[in-house]
Amino acid sequence: MTDDTDRADIKVEISTDRARIDLAYCYGFIASSYWSGGRTRGEFDRSVEMSFPVGAFCDGRQVGFARVVSDQIAIAYVADVFVDPDFRRRGIAARILDALHTHPELRRVKRWVLATDDMQPLYRQHGYEDLDDLMMMRVDENAQKRDPLR
Repeated sequence: MTDDTDRADIKVEISTDRARIDLAYCYGFIASSYWSGGRTRGEFDRSVEMSFPVGAFCDGRQVGFARVVSDQIAIAYVADVFVDPDFRRRGIAARILDALHTHPELRRVKRWVLATDDMQPLYRQHGYEDLDDLMMMRVDENAQKRDPLR
């Protein structure tokens, strides 16, 4: 799945093609984030391998990332969402979330959860509600009405 859209002065492509994810770039960002908890490069690579990743690209260069851990039916955990500081405030994070929420293999997921210290306003715009100071959840009431995966 790929979504090309022009926003302001740049063209950003959102892709769920895991082969395009620049793991070194993403790990460089994640390793210095407040949420990484000392994750090693090997642990990060494994976490992406076991997830549904989404990348944002500008002129072939990765500028954003997120991933979802899910059983594809009952629950999805959104993790490691980031946008390069030079590309923020252009709607890229919102488009990454949209790509996750509409991912063909996640269309039947009812409950989406995440943890964040600082991006609650973005997630609220996408239907997430506060569970406490850190955790948020989005309930997709239409998920079970969609065609089954198999």
